[in-house]
Amino acid sequence: MFWILGYNLNEGHQLLQSKRPSFPKLEAIKLATADILTGLSKNCITLKWKNSSCSSVEISGLDIGWGQKIPLAYDEEKKAWFLERELPEGRYEYKYVVDGNWVCNEHEMKTKPNADGHVNNYIQVARDGTSDEEKAMRERLTGPDPDLTKEERLMIKEYLEQYTEQ
Repeated sequence: MFWILGYNLNEGHQLLQSKRPSFPKLEAIKLATADILTGLSKNCITLKWKNSSCSSVEISGLDIGWGQKIPLAYDEEKKAWFLERELPEGRYEYKYVVDGNWVCNEHEMKTKPNADGHVNNYIQVARDGTSDEEKAMRERLTGPDPDLTKEERLMIKEYLEQYTEQ
């Protein structure tokens, strides 16, 4: 709602926090806004764990959150575990859970340690056929201090009104 009232994300967050402490997921708000304004499309990604000696491999994080897990399927022929998933554009952090142990895949991109010292794998999902204009808009909207133009605010308002009329 802060977009419609004329606040940028950080101002809206500060106002919210001044009234009541809460922990909205600002990255999710940024990505959802970019999806509304540029259109939502998904790309298929494949995650792979190459180890035939383990009995189970799961993923946590990604698009399902840290409290959930998705099992990978073992391919006898390739002697590896695989997960295919369609994800919208964005950056996703995840970790493998191999035989109950949370581990990073050393052959995939890793984050720097976060405030708690945790390191995760991550994948950056890009949309096929994205124009330079859409890329620039997405970069602006997911940056450190995102703000909308008047036209973008109107588009968000119209998008949200579609759901209040149903």
